[in-house]
Amino acid sequence: MYEQNCVPFAPSLIESMRSLGYSFSSAIADLIDNSISAKADEISILSEPSADPWMVIFDNGCGMSKDELYEAMRYGSKSPLDKRDSDDLGRFGLGLKAASLSQCRRLVVVSKKNNEISAYSWDLDFVIEKGAWVLKCFSDEEIKEYFYIDMLDKVRAGTYILLENFDRVKEGTNDINTTFNKNLNDMENHIALVFHRFIEEGLIIRLNGIKIVGRDPFLSSHPATQKKRESSFYINQEKITLKPYVLPHLSKLKQEDLVKLGGKERIRSEQGFYVYRNKRLIIWGTWFRLERKDELNKLARVRVDIPNSLDYMWAIDIKKSTASLPDIIKKNMFNAVYETVLNSEKVYTYRGRKEKNDKNIEVIWEKIKMRDGYRYTINRKIPQLRLLLETMESEQLKLLDSVIKGIEEAFPINALYVDMAKGAIEECNEEMEDVWAELQIQMDYVKSKGLHIIEYYKAFMNTEPYCNYEEIKKRIQEEIENNE
Repeated sequence: MYEQNCVPFAPSLIESMRSLGYSFSSAIADLIDNSISAKADEISILSEPSADPWMVIFDNGCGMSKDELYEAMRYGSKSPLDKRDSDDLGRFGLGLKAASLSQCRRLVVVSKKNNEISAYSWDLDFVIEKGAWVLKCFSDEEIKEYFYIDMLDKVRAGTYILLENFDRVKEGTNDINTTFNKNLNDMENHIALVFHRFIEEGLIIRLNGIKIVGRDPFLSSHPATQKKRESSFYINQEKITLKPYVLPHLSKLKQEDLVKLGGKERIRSEQGFYVYRNKRLIIWGTWFRLERKDELNKLARVRVDIPNSLDYMWAIDIKKSTASLPDIIKKNMFNAVYETVLNSEKVYTYRGRKEKNDKNIEVIWEKIKMRDGYRYTINRKIPQLRLLLETMESEQLKLLDSVIKGIEEAFPINALYVDMAKGAIEECNEEMEDVWAELQIQMDYVKSKGLHIIEYYKAFMNTEPYCNYEEIKKRIQEEIENNE
């Protein structure tokens, strides 16, 4: 037996590494990970529309010496098996290079530490020309030619990244400016969500000078958000924490709340677990097959915090954008699923009514348990119908009953489900005075027919929608007292 080195052919491998599956947004997020790991508290992303777009990512972190920067530019600079600092967002020693070059053909990194500035570049065309793993190195004079490089003069330490020649974007569009601007908008939304906990804790990320506002997917500061009991468990002596949330009903959300949630149409699709690795969002909008996505579940979300020491167990990939749930963890997460889903269903089941534990309340639609499920019928006991039953002829009553049955049978349950899933249902929130005016019309009819006024006032007080308005109930009580 004898040994022989088998060095990968640089031009082929470096091109192949571009196809790891990074999106534009996930690639830039991976670069931001490095800035956060370097203890930066301000990160600037700069880009200007042009026929040949470029991007600068600058941070005021600890920076790198020339030797440290050289190691950072090396493919596989760290082993994924190495023990990392507890707050380190890296893992594979590939992110800086793989993420950058997945989008562009030229990566330049300039770093400052201990008043020393050094720079290296991976240029794919240069590697192909040389046929080897050859970095470009730059003199101080050459470094001064880069866009916004003077930002390094204003900090004691920091790192500057320049991305040039976005060939992947160019190849897929006839309008580079429009496409690149769309990528920037998508990237901003992605960063606002993925790093929202860092932003909430004071990290400043700017895009072309404008601060990115974090997108809290739990609306944890909203007064109507339900925050459920936090729980934790240990796997291999490492702690995993679960915190369930139930979002407020759509009728309680303002436009700025919907923006944080990504819009009405994404509320249903993004229900489920939100897995954070060292406070950085890794994967979201999945129940890991512990529950199915359902319209009634769409307000349910569970925050999961995991340490980077369990990366191997969650099968987190290089892009830090996918993960799989280990069987050993599933049983510990079921209770959190059950609690959030149950409470999400309650928000919809009891929206606009008091819970049926108050037997005096008459709901308009009744849910009837059948052998294979449920059906919904109109409650014949509500006073609105009793008025007609007491004052109509028998033939008219038969016709009315036929009409009601037709309404029940034609209830568009499938269309309603689809429209709710799309967030296209508008709530009917009548003004209190309009509801009171409707009640007065019905009470005038009661009086004109010589029916018992107080009895009907009491019946309306305990019937939808009137029982949902405290002011209307107060007025009804006054009417009862005046007529006694």
